[in-house]
Amino acid sequence: MISIRCKPLSASPSIEPLEFDWDERAGTVTGRSADIIRESAAEPGMPVHPMPGYHEFSAEPLKSRADVAAIVGYLHELPAELADAYPAQVDEPVVAELIGSDGTVSALDVLY
Repeated sequence: MISIRCKPLSASPSIEPLEFDWDERAGTVTGRSADIIRESAAEPGMPVHPMPGYHEFSAEPLKSRADVAAIVGYLHELPAELADAYPAQVDEPVVAELIGSDGTVSALDVLY
């Protein structure tokens, strides 16, 4: 079981510190902030930094370090126990083809 205690990333008083205990093997959370974690885990995924990143949850998010790290790290400082598990966003290039009026590719741009 891991005890998670972390401060909000925002100075907004509406975002309180997180305080919960997490049993990764059982996929359970208990404590003051457990409802927040369970509600977030019930979603299909979570935005991640840098925005507009997004992490899709596994079938059992409360048994996944990456999923719990995404939940915690969205609005709170990540504790050391979860920092390495935070989902990294890979900047994949997007290829844009500019097609001329005659239907031929006139340019190829790589966007990041």
